[in-house]
Amino acid sequence: MLIYPENTTLFMAYYVLIVIGIIVLFPISYLIYLYISSPLSPTTTTTTLKGREGFVVKKIKPEDISGKVKVMDRNTIWSATAEEKIEEGKKVRIKEIKGVHVKVEKLD
Repeated sequence: MLIYPENTTLFMAYYVLIVIGIIVLFPISYLIYLYISSPLSPTTTTTTLKGREGFVVKKIKPEDISGKVKVMDRNTIWSATAEEKIEEGKKVRIKEIKGVHVKVEKLD
């Protein structure tokens, strides 16, 4: 047995307000979610790194990927190798990408 309120107009007005509230609040909450959620991480490909400049944060040795390079404009650190030894703090340019490390050349 259903119990109906005596004033059905008021009862229906509550339902209408709830539906309108949902319709209005859903897009607003979605926009808030987009605003506070973290942005998409930038993609890094061979074409985006080649030619970029950085500096050595860990000594680079030939044919050894234990060296580290910090790419200036991306603020990322990559394992690196080079054809010559390059000391920490030296400025370098990325020549190519080999898998998960970069091959660099020293800038004068």
